[in-house]
Amino acid sequence: MKKKMVCFAVLFFFICATGTAAEEIAGLSLHIEKLAPKVVRIWVGDHVSSTATTAIATSRGIVVIDTLGCPKIDAELRRVIARELDRDDFRYLINTHGHGDHTQGNSVYADCIIVAHELVPGNMKESFEGRKEAIQWYEQHLPELRRELEKKPAGDPARAAMKERLASDTIQYEVLKSDAMPALPGLTFSDRMGLDLGDAMFELYYTGGMHSPGDIAIFDSRDGLLFTGDTMADVWLNETPGCLASFVARHGVRHDFPLLLKNWELLLERKQEIKKLVTGHWNGELSMKGFEERVAYVRTLWDETNRSCAGGGTLRDLLAACDMKSRFPGLADSPGFSPYNNYSTIVEMWTEVTGQQPGAMKLYELIDAGAGSEAIEAVMAEKDAAKPKYFFLEEQVNACGYRFVQDNKLEKAIAIFRLNVRLYPQGWNTYDSLAETLLKTGDVKTAKELYEKSLQLNPESRSGKDALERIKKGKWKVKIQPPPPPPA
Repeated sequence: MKKKMVCFAVLFFFICATGTAAEEIAGLSLHIEKLAPKVVRIWVGDHVSSTATTAIATSRGIVVIDTLGCPKIDAELRRVIARELDRDDFRYLINTHGHGDHTQGNSVYADCIIVAHELVPGNMKESFEGRKEAIQWYEQHLPELRRELEKKPAGDPARAAMKERLASDTIQYEVLKSDAMPALPGLTFSDRMGLDLGDAMFELYYTGGMHSPGDIAIFDSRDGLLFTGDTMADVWLNETPGCLASFVARHGVRHDFPLLLKNWELLLERKQEIKKLVTGHWNGELSMKGFEERVAYVRTLWDETNRSCAGGGTLRDLLAACDMKSRFPGLADSPGFSPYNNYSTIVEMWTEVTGQQPGAMKLYELIDAGAGSEAIEAVMAEKDAAKPKYFFLEEQVNACGYRFVQDNKLEKAIAIFRLNVRLYPQGWNTYDSLAETLLKTGDVKTAKELYEKSLQLNPESRSGKDALERIKKGKWKVKIQPPPPPPA
């Protein structure tokens, strides 16, 4: 991969004494990669997983794919693109999806036609309206990061990466604090769409559901480039993969697996025309083999889910049949894959095929909202219903309890852990989790009884043995872990 790399001072250019142009934007080094004679890909940073913006010159104007997510930096990148392509007739901006690190710089291209999937404008509005949580996280996180950086000695290899992360996170925080709504796409589509640019044709395909609701793939047939956004990568170029770290269907993210698979498989039929797959961030690469494997994986899970539902199988049986390590050993350690991601995707497919919703999430929502016992009991009754509206998984309910624990909502955590004990009275871990949370509140007597019950069901439980030993010694107090960062 041939790259042109230059360094420059914050938001402006200067010439070194040697006469070599050194470029840097907002303290982050600029990188320029030539993908084809009329195509440049640019990004900033050597360590952080920043978005890579691609610009393609056509006979009818320049097409830009994605922004970095900061208007000040994207304005500089637009000038770099014009310089590199020796023209400034920008015509289209295409967003591969609605996440802020790809769309927050849209205002820089407000004079262009902004294109995206039809779900992207709503996704952008929702993120903008919910930015308060992200702002609060950055306000807690940035001082901690500064303190960590101060502890690093000048020669520490980790210092450069941490310094760059601080600069990048500070930029994102400032963007959020600006309260500037990014420019929304004005041209949208639902399935597929073509953009005729004279000497180049851009084919846009919906590929949402494994990263965001409105993911798309973009095929530049003239140059043989397939842009896949943040949906997948099979190589990470550094230790901070960022958005490319997961290949998973998440609860709450809209899915259309049949359409997703149809479009992926249409693209695979044309693989002889594809010269290079281009990911949404500079530090991830995707091979054709990796693309094929990931499509085959989703196809297998979708077909297995439909067969299981048609044959009267259970979700628990399906999870066992599609276990990551035993069923997909070649992908188990591949970038983006994990047992949790596999589990989550199967559960989401089950939800889509059966129409059943996760009972764990419903209980979480009711308890968090302070709902009465009647509403909660109505959901609990679904476990034994002939045609249930909800499905229950012990580990899902448990995970919801720990979400409350992380947010220091211990009474709500105790409430949902008690429900899990009722749902799964033979599950040793249900007693263990309830005991752990009661111990945090100081209810040592009840916690001790529950740990003993847990050990009766699983005498090998290390957590139970350790807890009882701490209680015996009077050293049972534990710290509440801080809540995690908000989701991307």
